[in-house]
Amino acid sequence: METNRNTLSKEYIFKSKRKISVFSILVNLFLSGIKIAGGLISGSMALTADGIHSLSDLAASLSVFVGITISNKKSKIFPFGLYKVENLVAMISAFAIFFAGYEIAKDVFFGEAKEITNLPAALSVILITVLTTYFYSRYEKKMGEKLNSPSLIADAEHIKVDFYTAIVVLAGILSQYYGFVIGEKIAVLIVVIFIFHSGFEILKESLKVLLDASIDNDTIQKIKNILEKEELIKKINVITGRNSGSYKFIQLDLELATDSLSEAHNFAHELEQKIKNDISFIEKVVVHFGQGNSTEKTAVLINENGAVCNHFGSCDKIVIMQKDKTEEILENPYKNSEKKKGMLLAEFLHLKGVTKLILRQKITQKPVLYALKSFGIKYEITDKNTLEEIKNS
Repeated sequence: METNRNTLSKEYIFKSKRKISVFSILVNLFLSGIKIAGGLISGSMALTADGIHSLSDLAASLSVFVGITISNKKSKIFPFGLYKVENLVAMISAFAIFFAGYEIAKDVFFGEAKEITNLPAALSVILITVLTTYFYSRYEKKMGEKLNSPSLIADAEHIKVDFYTAIVVLAGILSQYYGFVIGEKIAVLIVVIFIFHSGFEILKESLKVLLDASIDNDTIQKIKNILEKEELIKKINVITGRNSGSYKFIQLDLELATDSLSEAHNFAHELEQKIKNDISFIEKVVVHFGQGNSTEKTAVLINENGAVCNHFGSCDKIVIMQKDKTEEILENPYKNSEKKKGMLLAEFLHLKGVTKLILRQKITQKPVLYALKSFGIKYEITDKNTLEEIKNS
């Protein structure tokens, strides 16, 4: 199944998630309608209340649809995407599930007994609800797992609550009909435990992603297996990453058996593509590499006249200095680029093994700041005007 999931395009994933969220809206609209109608016809206040509860499920499904739509948007302010909106919606769904469990328990334990005037009508609605919620929640969860969508999985659990609720309502109706009131309370207690467990699991997974917990061990092991087959890798220092909505962002710290910058650069891009092909839902792989030495390299960006440069991407030259006083002077290969010169220069410095950057002014472009941080390059502001002043300070 993994192979099939790897072939899913982003457009297919987005359209499928949005289509399923629309199905959820329609299902909850249908359920709330028949429950309220069935409650009025049968005289079951529990069924009517459950129909009103389904209106809150409808609101939750609408929020899932909005969350999926927003998470697909691109923004310069959020260079890593808005995928976490899905996790935020999943967290909201968890609290909605907690509230549903509370409402069910309150109605049964503290509510008044209701007299049923049309038992067949009530049972028919409950049967439709049980069948609809059981099969649709299974379908939505299966698709949510296939598309790696936390909000759809959460919505499936939310709809499954309706299945449990229907069982509770059925237990209440039959218990009242046969005069066994305590049976309803026992059923409710069991169901509420299941409901709170579902909500807790969704909340836990959502918080892990929102707080940037590391990716799962299974994914880390798969990446490690890929890396261990590469002859150019001398040592694997760190494999880490984070989840964001349906996607994973990976960071690797490797030591390579090459001194060639172009070979290392090409290898990094090939390795990223290989990992994306072999593992589902990988959005980005950032590879930080060196040749296995601990030499700190500091880069100073200067203009042709030797003055320290004010603007990161547009500087003429790069001076890379090491602790042993050796230095390398390079032309900025991207100073005339029309687009993304800052991002390209950050990657270039990373490939040259730079760990520290000295500038005259702060970098204001957030994508460049994120890139430098992901590459492990720290930068500091100096009040010195020339390279010589920096060396003598």
